Formats: sequence, structure tokens, C-alpha cells
Amino acid sequence: MLNSPKDIINKARQELLINKNPDVAINLLLESAESFKEDSEFYYNLSKSTLALAFQEKQEYKKAAKVYKEAGERYQAGFCELLSGNQNEAEKLWYSCCSASPAAQWGICLLDFINLRPNPHVPTYLQIRNFLEMDIGNFIIANKTRYAENIIKNEKVLASVNLESYKLIGRALLNFGFLNLAKKYLIKSVEIVDQDAETFYHLGQYNYAIGAYSECIKMLKRCLELNSYYVPAVHLLKQVHSKQTAL
Repeated sequence: MLNSPKDIINKARQELLINKNPDVAINLLLESAESFKEDSEFYYNLSKSTLALAFQEKQEYKKAAKVYKEAGERYQAGFCELLSGNQNEAEKLWYSCCSASPAAQWGICLLDFINLRPNPHVPTYLQIRNFLEMDIGNFIIANKTRYAENIIKNEKVLASVNLESYKLIGRALLNFGFLNLAKKYLIKSVEIVDQDAETFYHLGQYNYAIGAYSECIKMLKRCLELNSYYVPAVHLLKQVHSKQTAL
């Protein structure tokens, strides 16, 4: 029996984040909405944030934006407006809080990139590291591939600030099955930073996906030369050897 707001929110977050069941999370939170209002401001806002995230996971972006606004989370509200195609509302929300929000500052850069504006705002190293890969993925999920494509067209601006940008772009594309494009950006990453074990691991993943097992082994061994404790490479190397044995 779930009695306290804390228990209800924890259960909802478990359903959303671990069990990947946003519908159950939404039902739990909506059924208990009145009790959250009567409890502390902390649990009320946490319930709203969790509800908004559940709507976002269901790709119901307008509902998510509405709830994020109610929770006072203007960056997330703006991002969901952008995912639903409402750039004007996203821009309005982000400019209203950008002086105190690095995330909103990144959002303003996104709008410049998406619209291929000349002399775009330039993000910081940490903004690129924290948001670039995740946002490319979110745009692909939301069928906003033009947004993702135009952000990637600003690769030189991004790489001038953070040399990991090519790797982040490549990994995002790899995770969504854009294998040839992923390879292109991972190779660009190696050309700039040739001592990054993680990039060689991702090239190993690429070669594994296309069945080029010998090249995959080569990339994984290079990864482990640079970082012998890179556990994902060890596991993938075992899988490759199993594949070769089965052939």
C-alpha cells in the first residue's frame, strides 16, 4: 500500500526509469495529484517533474511542456516545445531564464544551429558534453531529423570548443543505427584525438555491427592498449571471438 507522497513518487519513478512503463507512472501520479498539493513544495514539484518526464517518454511533448511549466522548469518546458516543433515558444522560454540557466543558454545555441544562423551563439565545453549527444538522440526519436542534421552541420563550431564533439556525434548516430555516418564522425574524432580509448571502442562496435570482425578486434585491441580497464571492450571482444568460433 502506497500511503505517503514519497512512496508514490518513488514507485512512479521506478516504473518510469527502471521498468520503462510511463503509463503506470502517469496513472500513479495523476491519481494522487491532490495529495501532492497538500504536502511539501518539494514533493509537489518532484511529482510534476516526474509526470512531465513520463509524458516526454511517451512523446506527448505538448503535455510534457505544460507540466514542466507548472513546475517552473523553463528549460525542459522549452525543450519539449522544441520537440513538438514550436520554436518560438522554446525561444521565449529560454530567453526568459538564460541569464541564470546554463541549460537555457545551450538551448539558445541549439536554435541558432537548427536554423543555420550565421555567427551562432557558441556553447561552452560542458554544455556540449552534457547535452549534445542526448539532444541529437531526442530529436531523432521525435522525428525531428532536420534539427539533428543542422546541429551536426555546425560540427566545426562544436569541435572548436570541445574536441570530443565528433565522438559524441558519432556515438549518437551509432546508437540509432546510422552506421556509415557514425563511422565518418568517429574517424574524424580519431584524427583529432588519437589516444581516446572510447572512440576506438565505438569503432569496434561499428565494425561488429557490419560483421567486419577482424577490424573490430583490431579496434578493440587498440582501445585496450590505451585503457586496459575498459570493461565494455573486454566484453565485446569475447563476443567477437564467439562469433568467429561459430562461423
